[in-house]
Amino acid sequence: MVILVICVLFFLIMTTKTLSQAAFSIFNAYLHLPFPGRDVSCPYFNNRRIKVRAGLRATIGKGTPQEIVDEAEIYALKEKIALDDLNNNALKRFLVDRNLGIDCSALAYHTLDAESRANRKGPLKKHLSFPYVKNPLRKLLARIRTVENVSVQTLAHEKNSRTIELKNISPGDLIVILDAGLDNSRDHVLLVHRVLYEEHHAHPQLIEYTHSFQWRSNGKYGHGVRQGRIEIVDISKPILEQRWVENEKEGEENETHRYAKRAQEMLVKRLEGI
Repeated sequence: MVILVICVLFFLIMTTKTLSQAAFSIFNAYLHLPFPGRDVSCPYFNNRRIKVRAGLRATIGKGTPQEIVDEAEIYALKEKIALDDLNNNALKRFLVDRNLGIDCSALAYHTLDAESRANRKGPLKKHLSFPYVKNPLRKLLARIRTVENVSVQTLAHEKNSRTIELKNISPGDLIVILDAGLDNSRDHVLLVHRVLYEEHHAHPQLIEYTHSFQWRSNGKYGHGVRQGRIEIVDISKPILEQRWVENEKEGEENETHRYAKRAQEMLVKRLEGI
């Protein structure tokens, strides 16, 4: 009882900042794909595995939740499979086996696009540059097929975002992980969706994020869009030295934190213009 009272008092003196309701609705739809009567999170899928440069957004890890559901229904019709007969686990396997999912940068893009529009700043694509695209035709295509050409490095580039200090972190900011993985060639991004501050906004106490990722312990079908939190234990220390908790795992068992610690670079970034 005493612990409960302490917890209630703690949250009463906290101030919370979140993304807009429009942005929340986007990543919630990835967490709970809009299949009637089912509760299935969108799988993680990175087109890098199969290196298909053109195609429908839903088939290359860049689709909206509804586009992914629509494409699943098309596959089901072609294969004469009744999706309504599949339980949550079977439906998740169906999606994974057909490479239907979302990558981390597309998840961030679609959510922040909704945030930018909600803030009356227009679509996100009007605020983005593509500094790694040199060919004029490719630049035009990047403008037409924006999300298909957005990568973690694009979001993290100085022309699109600026580095901020941990004490200034806010919903909509990106936790960028560069040159990670066993061969230091993988990038990843976490999207901050909620921040709890001490009374009078002294500094953040709790950061909540959303991302699309695959832990080794997830196996073939357990991955996808997920959420975690970073508890600030010492604001003077880097974000990697705070307490990371995801799927109620921390330390070496938290594969997101472990992945971040082994990266060559990690930054907190804020997109310009939104």
